[in-house]
Amino acid sequence: MPNSFSFAKKRPFLYVPAVLFLMLISIFYLYTGSFFISPKLARFTTLGLLIFYTFTKKGNTLLKFVSLFLFYLSFTNPVPSSDLIPSRFFPLWLDPSTNFNFSMLLNQGSTTLLSQNDLASLQGQMKNLPHPRQDGFLVLPYYLVPGNMEILPTYPWTPGFFNFLIYKTFSLFYPVVPEINYENLNSVYFVLQAIYRLENFSAALLATVTSFLLYLVLCLKPFSNSKAISFSYVLIYSLCTSHFSNSSQGLWQHTIIEFILGFILYLVFIENNHHLRFLLIGFSAAVLIYSRPSSIFLLTFPLTVLITKFKKFKWSLLSALISFSVTLLFFCLLNDAYYQHFLGGYSLHKIAYSYVGHSDLFSKPFLEGLVGLTFSPGFGYYFFSPYLLLPFFHFFKVTNKVLFLSLLLPEVLFLLFYAKYIYWEGGHSYGARFLTDINLYSMLIFSMVPLTIWRNRPYQIVTLVFLIFSFYVQYFGANEKEMVSLWNNCYYESNFKRSMDFENLPFHPNVNNTNCSQR
Repeated sequence: MPNSFSFAKKRPFLYVPAVLFLMLISIFYLYTGSFFISPKLARFTTLGLLIFYTFTKKGNTLLKFVSLFLFYLSFTNPVPSSDLIPSRFFPLWLDPSTNFNFSMLLNQGSTTLLSQNDLASLQGQMKNLPHPRQDGFLVLPYYLVPGNMEILPTYPWTPGFFNFLIYKTFSLFYPVVPEINYENLNSVYFVLQAIYRLENFSAALLATVTSFLLYLVLCLKPFSNSKAISFSYVLIYSLCTSHFSNSSQGLWQHTIIEFILGFILYLVFIENNHHLRFLLIGFSAAVLIYSRPSSIFLLTFPLTVLITKFKKFKWSLLSALISFSVTLLFFCLLNDAYYQHFLGGYSLHKIAYSYVGHSDLFSKPFLEGLVGLTFSPGFGYYFFSPYLLLPFFHFFKVTNKVLFLSLLLPEVLFLLFYAKYIYWEGGHSYGARFLTDINLYSMLIFSMVPLTIWRNRPYQIVTLVFLIFSFYVQYFGANEKEMVSLWNNCYYESNFKRSMDFENLPFHPNVNNTNCSQR
């Protein structure tokens, strides 16, 4: 007995070397582009650890999430989407020592001013957009707009700013991005690889922290799950939703939105009346809306919860409102200073689209967008993760139906909003990329299925099949980014037809089709 007790006390320290080793090879990759071991060995070793800890219901929490981080990081190929260019280069723009500006990303020939008559050549397309200037129209790629003083990113700065924080933190010890010689193409190429690694590291870190926030929420009331059960749900969320294939693989706006929403949900569910808690809720809500204005729908659930507790926390809620207002005002002033509009690049983006024939950005047939986003094999949210439908079949067995419906509200509003959007498919997309933002709500709803139902063997088999399929789909999206990009470039008369092509699926592409190979 004494010997076993002594071993039990020492056992937690056995995890320390493992955690340190995984962190060491992750940081080594950030600086050098190489793991000490094969990326695939790191990937499958950490995946094995995650599955082992889930089934044994044991393991050190820190080691679990460090393993998840390294698993995400092991997919080293960057997402080939121009959407991510601003957040990738944002750290260089904020660092004055690099002398970088976004106009350096442009082919100088593409910045030619066009006349009103020349705009006919741009009608109907979406990649190069004209921006009105005093002496004509400046044509820029869709991810850049003419700011007040210089060329700037179209999208909000939050993903890029987080990338900058990681860049500056690790550069204190050793330069993450080497000095750039803009006249040497080899130097630029070498720097580009470092920029990809930095983005990969930042995205994997943000996605892992978001998963950890979900873990904390699931342990709190009213969910009140054990640590083992909470981690089981977290693993499903982390590996079997677009949190894996999208958020963890690049610094999308979805990556930062999931993180901020997870932080807000944690603050909403912890039980204390500390003013700092409510100040942070207000601040985070403003950052969420700044990151993407449509995120206001995601706040309907936290707002509902806080309103029900108004009498208990009325003065604290006032501090949250003040924090929210001041922060949002700051972002509006920031946008106005750099973009001459309180909505920032989005407003300039919308104006530019009107010049190429897209004056109404919500003109798509509603049913096409709805079916395409939910059940289509090409983009369907519930097709890619079919297990998320299971809670709806057990609604009447759910104990807290009010909570269930409250969590569902932002999902419904988000879906209705994007179903009419002309880019409902998300442009360069894998699955329903725009619906990535509701993953946390979907998983909280999934966790509300009574545990007694899991004892049913047929239900276990169906769920396991759905989970294996979902993991395969998300894994393919993370591992075969280039193939997904080729699939996105296949020609279809409409994205709805693309979404319903069972012979050419994004996770089983047939890019040798005529509409793909002859583009």
